[in-house]
Amino acid sequence: MAITISGPSRPGSPPPVGRATRSLAAIRELAGARELTANLVRRDLKVRHRGTFLGMLWSLTTPLLVVGLYYFVFKLLFKTSPATDVARPDHHAIPFAVYFYAGLTLWNLFASSILTSATSVTSSGYLLNKVYFPRAILPLSTVLSSLVTFGFEVCVLLVLTLAVVGLPSLQLLWVPVIVLIVVALSFGLAMLVSAVNVHLRDLAHFLAVLVQLWFWGTPIIYSMGFVAKRESLLTLLRLNPLTGVVVGFRNVVVLNHAPDIKLLAYDAACAVVALAVGASVFGRFQRTFSEIV
Repeated sequence: MAITISGPSRPGSPPPVGRATRSLAAIRELAGARELTANLVRRDLKVRHRGTFLGMLWSLTTPLLVVGLYYFVFKLLFKTSPATDVARPDHHAIPFAVYFYAGLTLWNLFASSILTSATSVTSSGYLLNKVYFPRAILPLSTVLSSLVTFGFEVCVLLVLTLAVVGLPSLQLLWVPVIVLIVVALSFGLAMLVSAVNVHLRDLAHFLAVLVQLWFWGTPIIYSMGFVAKRESLLTLLRLNPLTGVVVGFRNVVVLNHAPDIKLLAYDAACAVVALAVGASVFGRFQRTFSEIV
């Protein structure tokens, strides 16, 4: 009977590399390619607004036009009651447009990251076949360019809140935490969809429908209280990894309340899972990118 002894089979063979070591190496590799990442972010922003008269101003004009459209439909046409999560401590009324715009800015960060990342690898074949670089930079650059646009939208939101509602509170310090969760979730899913789309090009078209459905399944136009009496719908809403960040962002920026810590922790856990799954799938598929694209 043969006896197998664990350990290196040949003298001098490299020790096995653990998953944590590979993850740290990948992070260092991404950090070392900062200049290329910045160039790709600038390229993405230029491509989005190339040939337009307003240029980067469309980043502000488009969401404001969307808010105006929904304001007309829900407030003037159907005359719905104002939506709110909780009352502000100073009891100031929150206009529907400000309430909706607060949720829309964070949603746009997530949705634009996912939709633009789907083709981030397939549209960069000229780079893949020329030089070596960390392939994860491609979906990362789309997330970061969406983050730049989000920064402009948040500036408008803060001005609107200050002018129409009142001064924000120290709860505003939660914003970096909430945005970090959304960026992590977006990057994880961006790696996943960009890798799968290389082999299944129909995914990019399917994503547009999925993201639209996801929009209506997220409390952006309506509040959590809208489905409070329907336990099954409320449970599904809480399982949505964007519910906690959207409601929390609106709470800290517009309503001067702390976010729901349980919902925020759940969203953070979903972001970590998305990062792990996205990195695993992307790492497995990236070896064939140059051959297929």
